[in-house]
Amino acid sequence: MVEYGVLGAFAVMLVVTMGVGMPLWGSLLLGLALFVGYGLYRGYTLGELGRMALSGTRTIGGVLSLLVIIGMITAAWRAAGTIPAIVCLSARLVSPRLYLLVAFLLCSGMSMLMGTSFGASATMGVICMSIARAMGVDPALAGGAILAGAYCGDRCSPMSSSASVVATITDSDLFDNVDRMIRTGAVPFVASCGLYAVVGSLTAGSGMVPDVAQAFVRVFDLSPVVLLPAVAVVVLSLCKVDVHKTMLVSLALALAICVGVQGVAVRDLPALLWGGFRVADPELTHMIDGGGIVTMVEIVAIIAIAASYAGLFEGTGLIAGMRGVVNGVSHRYTPFVGVLATSVCTSIISCEQTLAVMLTQQLCGEVEGTGSALALDLENSVVVVSALAPWSIGCAAILSFVSAPATSVLWAFLLYLIPLWTLVLSWRERTDPAFVDSAAGHLMGLGAHDDARRFRPAEA
Repeated sequence: MVEYGVLGAFAVMLVVTMGVGMPLWGSLLLGLALFVGYGLYRGYTLGELGRMALSGTRTIGGVLSLLVIIGMITAAWRAAGTIPAIVCLSARLVSPRLYLLVAFLLCSGMSMLMGTSFGASATMGVICMSIARAMGVDPALAGGAILAGAYCGDRCSPMSSSASVVATITDSDLFDNVDRMIRTGAVPFVASCGLYAVVGSLTAGSGMVPDVAQAFVRVFDLSPVVLLPAVAVVVLSLCKVDVHKTMLVSLALALAICVGVQGVAVRDLPALLWGGFRVADPELTHMIDGGGIVTMVEIVAIIAIAASYAGLFEGTGLIAGMRGVVNGVSHRYTPFVGVLATSVCTSIISCEQTLAVMLTQQLCGEVEGTGSALALDLENSVVVVSALAPWSIGCAAILSFVSAPATSVLWAFLLYLIPLWTLVLSWRERTDPAFVDSAAGHLMGLGAHDDARRFRPAEA
């Protein structure tokens, strides 16, 4: 009972501290003190608890360095004209009747390139919402399409920090996970496109698409060469080059373009990489400013603290009893049912994607037979479910970036369809064990390691 009381106190503390405006990293630090206190109650020394916490943080050291590189890339792509060029090319595709579909596709493409829902929404998302308002499209509908698209790449881009976190904590291969996520997400993605096409045709606005290109060309050279950093990410990812190397190559190309094409002084590059890009033209400020290592400092702190929780939970046995409940649900129904139910609870409580992912992995670590199978479950549940809680950072920040109402979550079709489709697949696996080995199963990203029942005799 003490364990349930501690976790209940943590949930209440998160709600209260965030309700009074405390930054999430501050709330998590208080949570860390609470869990250390539980460890002391259980008889562990401060030294032992410190080693437990550090063991959790060490497991994601590669992810933390990746976040620093992502911060630099988000600034360099802006200054190099890469993001402005993509935005200008994409804006030409928008029409009133197809607005929702195109907005969803554009934000999905940008999030696949950048690997971050925040980056996609703060660039392409802002442009799409500006177009929506100019054409008279309902902001809630536009916000839903933007939110869903922003999380498309956040879930399955090789540049995504959440994909890297999941691969690390499940000890699975990032590129194999990405391939399987794309396959299992194909049907929900196509279905989302169909829904946006239908809803968009029924709610089409009548305004004109604003000419964003005219504003950007005053500041940037938008010749084709500025697209090289994005092209490099696509090509190297397809070749399965290590994600760190891929992003460093893209960063180097972007910096070369900054200096050689956009005229940025070499002496200004350190400030750019640290503090982000700032444009002098006030008309473009809300569309292009941002990026830099400084934008990742809080995220790094949140992920590091959340990772320390994992070490403490494992070492002190805080959630051992709850694992039994999760395992029981998973064995009675399917492993994904257990993971999904857990992810809903952790997403509601934690208010932050990474913490929800780590808590879910801790509770569901035994429901699947392999790390690869668990990674797919996590990506198809908690990674997207966490974005549906209006009070979570992942949802509230994106809707704030684009000035969309909270009701936008009702129209983020992809975020609902991925878990629902995976439930269908998991039930099919349970009723037909041969399905995971069939051609249809392989086409949908499944394999022999996704049938947890094959591993249970060995576990017993």
